[in-house]
Amino acid sequence: MTIHALLVDDDADTRAAVALALGLDPRFAAEAVSRFEAVEALRQAGDSIDVLLLDMKPADMSANALVATMRQWSARPIPILLLTANANDPRVWRSAGAQGAIAKPLDPMTLPDRIAEMLAAVA
Repeated sequence: MTIHALLVDDDADTRAAVALALGLDPRFAAEAVSRFEAVEALRQAGDSIDVLLLDMKPADMSANALVATMRQWSARPIPILLLTANANDPRVWRSAGAQGAIAKPLDPMTLPDRIAEMLAAVA
């Protein structure tokens, strides 16, 4: 089974690194977009997205607002993992409505396994 991931991050370098890391792993199909493209990407993907990876601190929108927006436009409940420097503090990502967090800076070598583990834990 392929895991379809949608990464929402305003930093082009982060989008490229995550897309590359996930694209090299045969378990994943990934799309990386800015938050301005996120709703349209989610709408076009329909039910095919298995996980949303969201930057914890977009330029001018709180993580809570971004999570709420993504939930509003998703056709079904989708696990959300935040990308944040505060990944070890569950209060941070739980308060945003996410199911987990991955620490920044991201390690592209371990990222696919980390996402797969977290998805298995919330399934």
